[in-house]
Amino acid sequence: MNADLSLRAQYERDGFIVIPAAKSAAQISALRRRAEEIVDAFDPRVASGVFSTRGDHAQRDAYFAESANAVRCFFEEEAIDANGEMRVSKARSINKIGHAMHDMDPVFEEFSHGAELDALARSLGNGDPRIYQSMYIFKQPFIGG
Repeated sequence: MNADLSLRAQYERDGFIVIPAAKSAAQISALRRRAEEIVDAFDPRVASGVFSTRGDHAQRDAYFAESANAVRCFFEEEAIDANGEMRVSKARSINKIGHAMHDMDPVFEEFSHGAELDALARSLGNGDPRIYQSMYIFKQPFIGG
């Protein structure tokens, strides 16, 4: 999968590109199923974090900082009330899963690595593509930023 000139021009202009056929429907479905499994297995009583783009919460939160080498679930800001109770179901409370899924989870690893993505990154001008962070971001209804 090589980027043609128009994709590279779009990337240089916008800083991102959308490639609808980059992954198959089966690959995307496998990723969605795995994300659901991760959320289902997540026990918020053991450890949890709230993802926020406001303030410097991420810098103070050890749960967030230690996620560089782990697979962690993060709640939406509004998911937890003042008493520490979830306002909606756990599955609808998660903002994202991150940050080392590309190395720590076999399904995400298979999705994230491979010759096709490497060739695409190189054709867009990245001579030494590497994955440092991966996230699965949810867009929850009626909650979230």
